[in-house]
Amino acid sequence: VDAAPPVAPPKEVTAEMREHQLEGLSWLVAMHDRGCGAILGDEMGLGKTLQTISFLAHLKFAKGLPGPSLVVCPLSVLASWMVECRRFCPALRVVKLHSADAGERERLKRSLKDPRGYDLVVTTYEMAKAPAMASCLAGATWWRCVVLDEGHLIKNELSEISRAVRRMHCATALLLTGTPLQNDLHELWSLLNFLHPSWFPRAERFDAA
Repeated sequence: VDAAPPVAPPKEVTAEMREHQLEGLSWLVAMHDRGCGAILGDEMGLGKTLQTISFLAHLKFAKGLPGPSLVVCPLSVLASWMVECRRFCPALRVVKLHSADAGERERLKRSLKDPRGYDLVVTTYEMAKAPAMASCLAGATWWRCVVLDEGHLIKNELSEISRAVRRMHCATALLLTGTPLQNDLHELWSLLNFLHPSWFPRAERFDAA
């Protein structure tokens, strides 16, 4: 992708971004403008969460694009996502979709019926693959952007979580991972197939390579 001019963080983003984070944000915006999903492969500690929040804020406030976005993350970082959303962009209306209580899960599902009432849903991989949550995450719901934190978790396209996220409908997708490729090219194909199934429908060439 050609280099894009730097994109200033939306005024709703309250934290100052470092140079490499602004470069990452500009790249994400450029990929989106070209109709491409992306893999943000920064190492741990370089601010993938801030870049992602800034990108989602850009789609909402700078581009004026309708529809909520979805972040799916490990349970261990769910609280961090909520804290950083409040810290970096309090203008985003964020809903945490996670509970061990069945009654609370039903209440949360009902609260998501009107997508005009929120901008971002943050949930876990456990919730994403739970059959009871399919109606609100993968049914008739269309997401502006689906973000998978630790996106390499879908490197096996036949796994339960891979099947679950592939049933979701979205305009674009973003994978966050420090390890996009670990063992073989088939794993890379699985990530690319999730981002662009029509461009990468079969794995034969990756397997042969």
